[in-house]
Amino acid sequence: MERKMEGFIRGYGNLSATAWVPAADMYEDDNGVVIFVDIAGINPDQVKITLENRSILITGERPMPSPGEIVRIHQMEIDAGFFKRRIPLPSPVDFEKCQCTYQSGILRIDLPKKPKRESIRIPVDSE
Repeated sequence: MERKMEGFIRGYGNLSATAWVPAADMYEDDNGVVIFVDIAGINPDQVKITLENRSILITGERPMPSPGEIVRIHQMEIDAGFFKRRIPLPSPVDFEKCQCTYQSGILRIDLPKKPKRESIRIPVDSE
């Protein structure tokens, strides 16, 4: 109920102080992590992606659609304004090899895993 009320308030000029949260899917295999984020209607140049420790932060802003002169509003469900999504990563990833693409309203983030370090034996010297 609270989410619906916030959505209703945002529909009238983004009066809510909270950011909306885009839907996301995350997949993992032996090679890496892939994240899909639904940010339809957003210019990819307006999206900021920050990798920190073991999480990824995605922020940006979607402009409110303008229907022109309005006589009556019957329904408003499209989130607009500032958005923010932090996603914890399930494995250490190689930030330097991260790739992002945007197609048909979906942001795809490919994060290759860091190579696993082999264990090594450390000799103990005696005096």
